[in-house]
Amino acid sequence: MIIKSAKLSLFLLSTLLLCGSLKSQNSSENDSTKTKLKLNFSADVMSRYVWRGCDYGNSPSIQPTLSLSWANLEAGCWSAVSTQNNYKEVDLYAKYTYKKISLIVTDYYIPFNNSGISSSPDNRYFYYDDKKTAHTLEGSVLYKGDEKLPLWLLGGVYFYGNDKRWGCDAKKDSTDKTYYSSYFEAGYTFAIQENSADLFVGFTPQKGAYGNDAGIINMGITGYRKIKITNDFSLPIKGSLIFNPQTSNVFFTFGITL
Repeated sequence: MIIKSAKLSLFLLSTLLLCGSLKSQNSSENDSTKTKLKLNFSADVMSRYVWRGCDYGNSPSIQPTLSLSWANLEAGCWSAVSTQNNYKEVDLYAKYTYKKISLIVTDYYIPFNNSGISSSPDNRYFYYDDKKTAHTLEGSVLYKGDEKLPLWLLGGVYFYGNDKRWGCDAKKDSTDKTYYSSYFEAGYTFAIQENSADLFVGFTPQKGAYGNDAGIINMGITGYRKIKITNDFSLPIKGSLIFNPQTSNVFFTFGITL
């Protein structure tokens, strides 16, 4: 069971290796300046890590991203590290995009959880037993429009791993059954002079990882601005006002991208 389930996460790493292999093959046929392989590395420094209406880490957070993309394929890693407690998160993902539709598989690894609910009985990274792992696998679909209609639609479902023991269903909790926690979001991007902003609303159709019942859990606005430092460099900043109606919480976060 462990070997079989580990293959799911190894799929993400295999995609990274595939991209590297494709780069090697491409470079033998084309000049290096014409390669389609792209490497991206950046980092956000956030005042607080709030994701899908939930507060993670309860402190400022450093969030680096590393990704490789080739043609319609992208594979990468995203992480969040709290600056004031033990919370950390390391996520691998693989994405395939065709026109405006993206299919995404994400491996969330969260060995610490500040919610008061046990994250897992075993926090070893390479431990993939479905009922004991700290990994959670999600399949999601993203539609992202163009400049004429800058709308996005996202739907994601946890299907394996640590989507258990949420305290919402006694039968599932006692048998370590997967909740198949789901999240759906709609958003719209618009420009304001030289700046831009996102309006978004997200909900869960069932009790589970995101809340004790179905309902809207994430709504608000994010504003983006670039502050000119020199003629050649501008510093991207962003701020978000986020409401979670189900838990009656509100967050205001600020971040910079390096």
